[in-house]
Amino acid sequence: MAGAGTPEGTADRILDAALGSFAKLGYGATSLDALAGGLGLRKQTILYYFPSKEALLEAVIHRAASELAEALVAATARTEPERIVRVQAVIDTVFRVGALRPELLALLREASRLGPPASTRLSDALEPMVAAAAGFLAASGNASASGAGLSPAAARRLVLRAGARIIGLATEVEVLADLGIEADIGWVRRRRRDLLDELRDTLGKGS
Repeated sequence: MAGAGTPEGTADRILDAALGSFAKLGYGATSLDALAGGLGLRKQTILYYFPSKEALLEAVIHRAASELAEALVAATARTEPERIVRVQAVIDTVFRVGALRPELLALLREASRLGPPASTRLSDALEPMVAAAAGFLAASGNASASGAGLSPAAARRLVLRAGARIIGLATEVEVLADLGIEADIGWVRRRRRDLLDELRDTLGKGS
């Protein structure tokens, strides 16, 4: 890892701070001046690495997508024939990342909310991951108790549906927090179980 005093280290610090601010405050409320002040840098230093606020958001999106992709590499390396086990591996990986790095899910939600070009950049950054996960689920094996196969198109729809539900959890957590309710581990487990039950039903229908 690059040291904090190196150019790479400075860029990483900026990206970390921007991720936290975009996730917590939203893109519109994030100020480059405030980011610079919090980091003990000049605004011009941020602009040296990232020429605009839009360029900074794009860099944060790509780094977040890369982090999620790295986490999913291990999950998609599993070889269990039962497809629901493969689905569970993918879901659990994203839930684990979300528990350790909730700002990543919040960033994905924020980029989706902003619409183009941010949402387009997000889709482009996530496309290799979506394709890999869909291919993983559509691989040969028992798709369900009925033994029906899962087409690549159906697998892709399944991945996108699961992804939308997981990203939506970030919003649900915020709503609960606003109501003074903590989303504890029991809540997370219930949401995971509900999602797996829904996806298991979808697999059973082969769609």
